[in-house]
Amino acid sequence: MKTKPTSRSSLKARSLKLKALSGFTVIETLVAIAILLLAIVGPLSMAEKGLAAAETARQEITAFYLAQEAIEYVRNIRDTNALQGHDGDTDWLRDLDECKKRAGCGIDVTVTESPPSTSKQTMECTLTNEYCRLYQYVGDSVTPVPTTHPLYGIFGHRTTGGWKPTEFSRKVNITNIVDKVEASVVVQVTWSTGSFGDRHIDLKEHMFNWYTSP
Repeated sequence: MKTKPTSRSSLKARSLKLKALSGFTVIETLVAIAILLLAIVGPLSMAEKGLAAAETARQEITAFYLAQEAIEYVRNIRDTNALQGHDGDTDWLRDLDECKKRAGCGIDVTVTESPPSTSKQTMECTLTNEYCRLYQYVGDSVTPVPTTHPLYGIFGHRTTGGWKPTEFSRKVNITNIVDKVEASVVVQVTWSTGSFGDRHIDLKEHMFNWYTSP
Protein backbone atom coordinates (compact mmCIF):
# COMPACT_ATOMS: atom_id res chain seq x y z
CA MET A 1 0.00 0.00 0.00
CA LYS A 2 1.46 3.31 -1.12
CA THR A 3 1.42 6.31 1.14
CA LYS A 4 1.03 9.85 -0.13
CA PRO A 5 3.90 12.20 0.57
CA THR A 6 3.22 14.60 3.33
CA SER A 7 3.34 18.33 2.83
CA ARG A 8 6.53 18.52 4.96
CA SER A 9 8.45 16.05 2.79
CA SER A 10 7.22 17.84 -0.35
CA LEU A 11 8.48 21.21 0.91
CA LYS A 12 11.81 19.66 1.79
CA ALA A 13 12.21 18.23 -1.72
CA ARG A 14 11.39 21.62 -3.27
CA SER A 15 13.88 23.34 -0.98
CA LEU A 16 16.68 20.97 -2.00
CA LYS A 17 15.83 21.51 -5.66
CA LEU A 18 15.96 25.29 -5.26
CA LYS A 19 19.30 25.07 -3.48
CA ALA A 20 20.74 22.95 -6.25
CA LEU A 21 19.49 25.37 -8.91
CA SER A 22 20.83 28.40 -7.02
CA GLY A 23 24.25 26.73 -6.68
CA PHE A 24 24.57 26.28 -10.42
CA THR A 25 23.56 29.92 -10.98
CA VAL A 26 26.36 31.18 -8.74
CA ILE A 27 28.93 29.07 -10.58
CA GLU A 28 27.70 30.30 -13.92
CA THR A 29 27.89 33.90 -12.67
CA LEU A 30 31.47 33.45 -11.49
CA VAL A 31 32.47 31.98 -14.83
CA ALA A 32 30.83 34.86 -16.66
CA ILE A 33 32.64 37.38 -14.46
CA ALA A 34 35.98 35.63 -15.09
CA ILE A 35 35.42 35.71 -18.86
CA LEU A 36 34.46 39.39 -18.66
CA LEU A 37 37.59 40.23 -16.68
CA LEU A 38 39.78 38.44 -19.21
CA ALA A 39 38.08 40.33 -22.02
CA ILE A 40 38.75 43.66 -20.26
CA VAL A 41 42.28 43.03 -18.95
CA GLY A 42 43.66 41.99 -22.35
CA PRO A 43 42.91 45.24 -24.23
CA LEU A 44 43.85 47.35 -21.20
CA SER A 45 47.22 45.62 -21.00
CA MET A 46 47.81 46.21 -24.70
CA ALA A 47 46.83 49.86 -24.33
CA GLU A 48 49.22 50.27 -21.40
CA LYS A 49 52.08 48.78 -23.39
CA GLY A 50 51.23 51.03 -26.33
CA LEU A 51 51.32 54.15 -24.15
CA ALA A 52 54.63 53.05 -22.62
CA ALA A 53 56.11 52.48 -26.09
CA ALA A 54 54.91 55.92 -27.23
CA GLU A 55 56.50 57.58 -24.18
CA THR A 56 59.76 55.71 -24.78
CA ALA A 57 59.79 56.84 -28.40
CA ARG A 58 59.16 60.45 -27.34
CA GLN A 59 62.07 60.33 -24.91
CA GLU A 60 64.42 58.79 -27.48
CA ILE A 61 63.54 61.40 -30.11
CA THR A 62 64.02 64.22 -27.59
CA ALA A 63 67.37 62.78 -26.49
CA PHE A 64 68.59 62.54 -30.09
CA TYR A 65 67.71 66.17 -30.82
CA LEU A 66 69.37 67.31 -27.60
CA ALA A 67 72.55 65.48 -28.60
CA GLN A 68 72.41 66.92 -32.12
CA GLU A 69 71.92 70.42 -30.69
CA ALA A 70 75.16 70.11 -28.71
CA ILE A 71 77.06 68.94 -31.80
CA GLU A 72 75.73 71.92 -33.78
CA TYR A 73 76.75 74.25 -30.96
CA VAL A 74 80.36 73.02 -30.97
CA ARG A 75 80.45 73.27 -34.77
CA ASN A 76 79.14 76.84 -34.56
CA ILE A 77 81.82 77.82 -32.03
CA ARG A 78 84.52 76.36 -34.27
CA ASP A 79 83.24 78.27 -37.31
CA THR A 80 82.81 81.51 -35.34
CA ASN A 81 86.36 81.29 -34.03
CA ALA A 82 87.64 80.77 -37.54
CA LEU A 83 85.70 83.70 -38.97
CA GLN A 84 86.89 85.97 -36.18
CA GLY A 85 90.49 84.92 -36.74
CA HIS A 86 91.22 83.65 -33.23
CA ASP A 87 94.78 82.53 -33.91
CA GLY A 88 93.60 79.84 -36.26
CA ASP A 89 95.53 76.70 -35.42
CA THR A 90 96.10 77.45 -31.72
CA ASP A 91 92.66 78.68 -30.62
CA TRP A 92 90.19 77.06 -32.98
CA LEU A 93 88.08 75.65 -30.08
CA ARG A 94 88.12 78.77 -27.95
CA ASP A 95 85.37 79.05 -25.25
CA LEU A 96 85.06 75.26 -25.01
CA ASP A 97 87.66 74.65 -22.29
CA GLU A 98 85.08 73.23 -19.87
CA CYS A 99 84.23 70.55 -22.42
CA LYS A 100 87.88 69.45 -22.61
CA LYS A 101 87.87 68.41 -18.95
CA ARG A 102 87.37 64.78 -18.01
CA ALA A 103 84.01 65.45 -16.34
CA GLY A 104 82.67 67.00 -19.52
CA CYS A 105 80.53 70.09 -19.85
CA GLY A 106 76.94 71.15 -20.14
CA ILE A 107 75.80 73.52 -22.90
CA ASP A 108 73.04 76.09 -22.53
CA VAL A 109 72.30 77.75 -25.86
CA THR A 110 69.71 80.05 -24.25
CA VAL A 111 72.35 82.09 -22.41
CA THR A 112 73.33 85.28 -24.24
CA GLU A 113 76.22 87.68 -23.73
CA SER A 114 74.07 90.20 -21.86
CA PRO A 115 73.79 88.36 -18.48
CA PRO A 116 76.73 88.49 -16.02
CA SER A 117 79.80 86.36 -16.71
CA THR A 118 78.53 83.79 -14.18
CA SER A 119 75.86 82.78 -16.73
CA LYS A 120 78.05 80.98 -19.24
CA GLN A 121 76.91 78.87 -22.14
CA THR A 122 79.23 76.07 -21.00
CA MET A 123 79.78 74.71 -17.51
CA GLU A 124 81.61 71.76 -16.00
CA CYS A 125 79.41 68.80 -15.04
CA THR A 126 79.55 68.35 -11.26
CA LEU A 127 77.47 66.95 -8.44
CA THR A 128 76.25 70.47 -7.70
CA ASN A 129 74.45 70.73 -11.03
CA GLU A 130 73.44 67.04 -10.93
CA TYR A 131 75.98 66.30 -13.67
CA CYS A 132 74.46 68.74 -16.11
CA ARG A 133 70.78 68.02 -15.61
CA LEU A 134 68.65 69.83 -18.16
CA TYR A 135 65.75 72.12 -17.32
CA GLN A 136 62.88 73.10 -19.62
CA TYR A 137 61.28 76.51 -19.79
CA VAL A 138 57.52 76.22 -19.24
CA GLY A 139 56.82 79.23 -17.04
CA ASP A 140 55.15 78.92 -13.64
CA SER A 141 51.82 79.53 -11.94
CA VAL A 142 52.86 83.03 -10.89
CA THR A 143 54.11 84.21 -14.29
CA PRO A 144 52.59 81.88 -16.91
CA VAL A 145 53.92 82.20 -20.44
CA PRO A 146 52.15 81.47 -23.72
CA THR A 147 53.28 78.60 -25.88
CA THR A 148 54.35 81.18 -28.46
CA HIS A 149 57.07 82.49 -26.13
CA PRO A 150 60.49 82.16 -27.88
CA LEU A 151 61.90 80.11 -24.98
CA TYR A 152 58.86 77.93 -24.33
CA GLY A 153 59.83 74.24 -24.38
CA ILE A 154 63.55 74.99 -24.79
CA PHE A 155 66.08 73.05 -22.69
CA GLY A 156 68.87 74.70 -20.70
CA HIS A 157 70.68 74.73 -17.35
CA ARG A 158 68.94 77.62 -15.63
CA THR A 159 67.02 76.46 -12.57
CA THR A 160 64.75 79.39 -11.63
CA GLY A 161 62.26 81.73 -13.24
CA GLY A 162 60.00 79.21 -14.95
CA TRP A 163 62.60 76.51 -15.66
CA LYS A 164 61.47 73.05 -14.55
CA PRO A 165 63.75 70.01 -14.06
CA THR A 166 63.50 67.22 -16.63
CA GLU A 167 64.61 63.58 -16.70
CA PHE A 168 67.41 64.44 -19.16
CA SER A 169 71.09 65.15 -18.53
CA ARG A 170 73.55 66.11 -21.28
CA LYS A 171 77.35 65.92 -21.18
CA VAL A 172 79.82 66.98 -23.88
CA ASN A 173 83.42 65.72 -24.02
CA ILE A 174 86.01 67.12 -26.44
CA THR A 175 89.29 65.27 -26.95
CA ASN A 176 92.17 66.30 -29.21
CA ILE A 177 92.96 63.66 -31.84
CA VAL A 178 95.56 65.58 -33.82
CA ASP A 179 96.74 68.70 -32.03
CA LYS A 180 95.50 71.91 -33.69
CA VAL A 181 93.92 69.87 -36.49
CA GLU A 182 91.30 67.34 -35.33
CA ALA A 183 89.15 66.80 -32.24
CA SER A 184 86.60 64.21 -31.19
CA VAL A 185 83.26 65.49 -29.86
CA VAL A 186 81.14 63.01 -27.88
CA VAL A 187 77.70 63.98 -26.58
CA GLN A 188 75.94 61.70 -24.11
CA VAL A 189 72.31 62.27 -23.16
CA THR A 190 70.95 60.17 -20.29
CA TRP A 191 67.43 59.93 -18.94
CA SER A 192 65.38 57.88 -16.50
CA THR A 193 62.51 55.68 -17.67
CA GLY A 194 61.17 54.77 -14.24
CA SER A 195 60.78 51.01 -13.87
CA PHE A 196 62.92 50.43 -17.00
CA GLY A 197 65.95 52.13 -15.40
CA ASP A 198 68.31 54.65 -16.95
CA ARG A 199 68.97 54.89 -20.67
CA HIS A 200 71.39 56.91 -22.75
CA ILE A 201 72.25 57.88 -26.29
CA ASP A 202 75.77 58.74 -27.52
CA LEU A 203 76.50 60.90 -30.52
CA LYS A 204 80.07 61.23 -31.78
CA GLU A 205 81.63 63.42 -34.45
CA HIS A 206 85.16 64.26 -35.55
CA MET A 207 85.70 67.93 -36.22
CA PHE A 208 88.55 69.47 -38.15
CA ASN A 209 90.20 72.86 -38.05
CA TRP A 210 89.53 74.17 -41.54
CA TYR A 211 90.89 77.65 -40.76
CA THR A 212 94.24 78.69 -42.21
CA SER A 213 96.01 81.67 -40.65
CA PRO A 214 96.81 84.46 -43.11
